[in-house]
Amino acid sequence: MSRSSHRIAQTAIDLLAITAALVWAGVLQGGSIVASLVTVAVFAATWALVASRMGVYRLAPSRNLAEASRRGIEAWMTTWGVAGVLSISLLTADLRIWWLLGIASALLLGIRLVLSFTAWGRAAGRARTLLVGTCASSRSLAASQPAGDMEIVGSVPFAGEDAAAVPNLLPLGPVAELPRILREHDVDLVLMSPSDVALTGEVRSAFQACSELGLPVQYFPSFLDVDQLHVHLTWNVDRPGLNVQTVSAPTFAHVAKRALDVVGAGVGLVLLFPVFAACALAVKLTSSGPVFFRQTRVGQGERTFSCLKFRTMRVGAHAQQELLRGNSTQDGPAFKMPTDPRITPVGRILRKFSLDELPQLINVLLGDMSLVGPRPPIPSEVEKYQWWQKRRVSVKPGLTCLWQVYGRNRVSFKRWVEMDLFYIDNWSLWLDLKLIAHTFRAVLRGTGM
Repeated sequence: MSRSSHRIAQTAIDLLAITAALVWAGVLQGGSIVASLVTVAVFAATWALVASRMGVYRLAPSRNLAEASRRGIEAWMTTWGVAGVLSISLLTADLRIWWLLGIASALLLGIRLVLSFTAWGRAAGRARTLLVGTCASSRSLAASQPAGDMEIVGSVPFAGEDAAAVPNLLPLGPVAELPRILREHDVDLVLMSPSDVALTGEVRSAFQACSELGLPVQYFPSFLDVDQLHVHLTWNVDRPGLNVQTVSAPTFAHVAKRALDVVGAGVGLVLLFPVFAACALAVKLTSSGPVFFRQTRVGQGERTFSCLKFRTMRVGAHAQQELLRGNSTQDGPAFKMPTDPRITPVGRILRKFSLDELPQLINVLLGDMSLVGPRPPIPSEVEKYQWWQKRRVSVKPGLTCLWQVYGRNRVSFKRWVEMDLFYIDNWSLWLDLKLIAHTFRAVLRGTGM
């Protein structure tokens, strides 16, 4: 079973368990069918978002049962709090709970804001911190000391490192004397930032010294001095490690994007069902072969998935693409041919109005694609990408994108990729909403090919 299929199956099992719990606890009893459906829908949607945000499915129980269980319980408690409040508000139209949440949030934030301007508030919680190591991160940490929430008492270089690399901190001695230094200076927290010359054995000994005194360590190794890295703890069997990705950490906007995908794809499949059925019937009645065409496409992180489309060509036509490569009007590895002889008459109409891509709403629901993002390429195209073009597959592919809205079939492959990279670098939820709105205009114009 593929990773995505396993994730979908696990999510479905969890949602069934949540529904069973709601029934067993009597939450769905005594109300109308509509109320029960609303409650189940709210809990299911909240669980899907919270579980994704808290990484419930990123860690298999077989790898670390305790941590996987902790994530699951925390996600469920959060789901119960959020979904419970939403369900009560929607079903009873009683908004007093929101007044409580709003007033409490304002008071808590206000208290912290006031305390931040007092000497007592600024002093409270300032940890006595020791800086161990002198890589570039050390200099950044030392320079930010006056504005931070810690008091850096000094520095300890590893053997071979230059203590003068952090001139505004007092050198307290060699790393071999770290246990004594930690005790004498009453250290609460250690910032460890070894440079490239630090020996692995010394770094391990420094961790051991901190562990024996029960001191927390924040680790900033020099190899992580790369822009736009997302790092979090991971496990392989029973060994902890760092999972390093060149993507931004999930934010509320990213969670909202996934919610938009799920809601948009679900609503789209319901509203467009008559169109969906008409397209399927037209394909089936006008040419032999299956209604759907499945093609392997490259998704986020170069992971492949099965992309769905209405079949617009004769069966077996895909194998003839390389024979027609010389007639392609699209430069680069992509293939575009206005008068492609493999396309059926109905297929040409479906392509003109982009109706052949409607089944990809299912891919959006499955999580392989998003409503907005770079179009998913085929593996043979990605193999021909230059190094800078591969960033197209660093994000989830989409049904529509800047190229489809503003360029369509009139731009070069280089410009096509540049538009995708512009979208990646300037992404926002508002940009997605604008592109979705403009996509309807582009589809009605019938400029597809």
